[in-house]
Amino acid sequence: MRTATLATLALASACGSSSPEVAPPPAPAPAPAAASALRAPIVATEQYYDIDGSSTGALRDQINRLGPKDESGKSRDALTVWSIEWGYGTASRPDGCVLRDLKVTLNVTVTLPRWKPPASASADLLKSWQAYLKAVRLHEAGHRTIAERNAREVMAALTPLRGANCDLLSDEASRTAERLVADGRARNRAYDVETKHGQTQGVVLQP
Repeated sequence: MRTATLATLALASACGSSSPEVAPPPAPAPAPAAASALRAPIVATEQYYDIDGSSTGALRDQINRLGPKDESGKSRDALTVWSIEWGYGTASRPDGCVLRDLKVTLNVTVTLPRWKPPASASADLLKSWQAYLKAVRLHEAGHRTIAERNAREVMAALTPLRGANCDLLSDEASRTAERLVADGRARNRAYDVETKHGQTQGVVLQP
């Protein structure tokens, strides 16, 4: 049995953005069997880093100092890291080779700031924080949406593959999955550029 796996796409979202990626029109609903095949299991984790302070300036300083770092080493307000893993076996048939036991899994980890307001925090600061955190979650949800779409694309592309022999089929499956994951990585980067890491979606701490 041949197995192929891949862990990729570590991308970030921070405070700052332009309009989010526009989703394409929904594809026609697949037949029941195809719909079942397109489901990729999702392993999702949400984790936090704690900050303190009683002003927006203090909170911003803490976020800049303690926020998760992206691939470039730059601190971000929040970070979504996702990877797609795929595995399969191959089976020879009289008419060629097919994939069997195909499994595509999406792993998503979101890191968010967590603040316990001190008694001295003003009502305006609490309101500003709530709006900020809501926008952060919205932006990170956009990254997850891209990841889920990418996992479905990998599943949909690998499911019907056939080959003249199993070596050729395995090579084609690997190339296909890697190309699609690279496309997903590009969409993820574009989303951060378009949204300025969430700023246009409201990821800004107002004084």
